[in-house]
Amino acid sequence: MFKVALSCAVAASGILLYAGAASSRTMVVDETRGRYVECYNKEYVPARVLVNTRGRRVRGEYHEWEIHPTKWNRVREPAVYIQTRRTIEPDHYTLIRTSVCP
Repeated sequence: MFKVALSCAVAASGILLYAGAASSRTMVVDETRGRYVECYNKEYVPARVLVNTRGRRVRGEYHEWEIHPTKWNRVREPAVYIQTRRTIEPDHYTLIRTSVCP
């Protein structure tokens, strides 16, 4: 019995040390699934999307002259781009353990 308790304590301390080195966005935790679903709160995590405002170029920048009867004006026309979007992480739900769990 003592050997089983000792091996469980060593395994638990190893898990805690390994989980402490995880990043703030992703964690590695070895746990058995509980049968108490009411111990968790469901939280929605929105998708992370990379938006590039200078995605695909339609027309480059150019200069032209506006001619009026008394003066000439040089006008700059900026480039035109089509915005592109790429999903980095899709939206999902995550379960957060509450303090009510037995």
